[in-house]
Amino acid sequence: LNIYFKEQNTGSEDAPVIVYVKNHGGERIGLESDLSILSDYIEQRYIIITADFANDPRAISPRFDKDLHQIFQAIYGYETTSLLENIGLKPRQYRCFFLPAGYRLAADLVYWEIDKHAVYGSLKYIMYTYNNTIVGKVPGKKRVSSPKELTDREGKPFDYKIRMDIIYPSKAKKKIPLVYYLATQTTRNPNGSPGGYRPHMAGFTMRGYAYALIGHCYNTVIPHYWHFERFTLDHWNGLACYTAAIRFIRAHADEYNINADYIGGVGHSKGQYSVTRLSDPHHATTKEDLKFEGEPEGTPEPQPYPGYSSRISVGYQSMGMGLFRPQYITSDYVPTILACGEYDRAAIVFDGHANFLKYLKKLDVNHIELFMKGLGHEIPYGYDEEKGFDRYQLMHDFFDRYLKVEEKLPPVVLVLTPRDQKENVSPSDNISIHFAPVMDEKSITDGIGVKIIRLKDNTRVKGKWEILYKKTKFIFTPEQKFKENERYKVIVTTNVKNENGTHLDKERIAEFKVEK
Repeated sequence: LNIYFKEQNTGSEDAPVIVYVKNHGGERIGLESDLSILSDYIEQRYIIITADFANDPRAISPRFDKDLHQIFQAIYGYETTSLLENIGLKPRQYRCFFLPAGYRLAADLVYWEIDKHAVYGSLKYIMYTYNNTIVGKVPGKKRVSSPKELTDREGKPFDYKIRMDIIYPSKAKKKIPLVYYLATQTTRNPNGSPGGYRPHMAGFTMRGYAYALIGHCYNTVIPHYWHFERFTLDHWNGLACYTAAIRFIRAHADEYNINADYIGGVGHSKGQYSVTRLSDPHHATTKEDLKFEGEPEGTPEPQPYPGYSSRISVGYQSMGMGLFRPQYITSDYVPTILACGEYDRAAIVFDGHANFLKYLKKLDVNHIELFMKGLGHEIPYGYDEEKGFDRYQLMHDFFDRYLKVEEKLPPVVLVLTPRDQKENVSPSDNISIHFAPVMDEKSITDGIGVKIIRLKDNTRVKGKWEILYKKTKFIFTPEQKFKENERYKVIVTTNVKNENGTHLDKERIAEFKVEK
């Protein structure tokens, strides 16, 4: 690691951080020189940390994402002394961006403005919450009768702009897909906090994606003061706000070397609503969740970036407001990961995850569910002992198959149950194989692509296949129950292929034993 800063120290003003990852094991897509890029950000008063992996072929995502997270923890002194503390540099709280060599950061891009683009009644609602939440609690703040009188702690007028940050390859040799994350903090923290584990977006960029960190459609009182129950304008403006974000990205796709045909969305917690709405390919013809009674239709100004599509290609959503809106799920919903932690209140109290999952199954949507034992309000990571897969790897494999379409990646087995070396399998169990992307069903059900063998006499097990979720999940039920106290083997061969004709690149084998 090398550390650079324009001045001797940051003094009383903290500075955002860029970790610039050099010579990792992946492809370099941005061809602009390191010196050219880093000189600009040093002049802009970023703390620059270069991390040189010396062309180690193992330094690839998602394999080295944990290493990146440990650098993030060290910068902010999580359970240790910050590596910046003894040299007089104070990093801005969690505004830390990981850039692969050749990438740039476009920060604080305004894509939507509440006073111009929100529905009539929004400013009155913001004023109402200010008068009833801030007045009387913050010294010097008095009730106002007009939204124009709203001021922040320093007496400055409210800032109604909503922003995003984009990480992209500069002077790129090709255009690349983009993954966006709907920020869950007002400060738009790219990696969450050091105490959590969210290197996911850094990992995406290290593997050839552009990344957009999109600001939430907050009640404007929140970023100026503190978080409270009426924190969002999503119910009245979320569809307009988040469709504008995607249109903004497409309007600037050439500038940021983005392949506008492939955009994926990650929505967690308060960020889920955006992915819930945009995953419906027909969302542009739908309406907002609610409207302010007694207010006229429309907005003060037209919505920005007209003429561009706001559709996405794939989505991830977990434990947020979208869980309670099954009316937005359609049969042609984009491929989706639906996740929930075992200890998250969305699963325990509201049962929203189960209700959302019910509608995905009912409409046979291309999806995979991650119910994450041992985790709370988190994005997927860790190993699922019961089903035998790495959650973090699965999330990246899933997105790759729907966003890196032009690379013709081999299909992947996301989950195979019973897992390899599983003991005490019930005789009445079936075999489930979940793939990405959409598969050629005959290559799986023809008796050649997938082989199920009773090991005692090396005979093939006969049975029937059930095909679910737009030909991505295949369930095999044997004609007769599995024999007690015997071992079986499932072989997913390289004869299996997706609907575009690309074959699995290596066999997947699972051996299990039936309980006595």
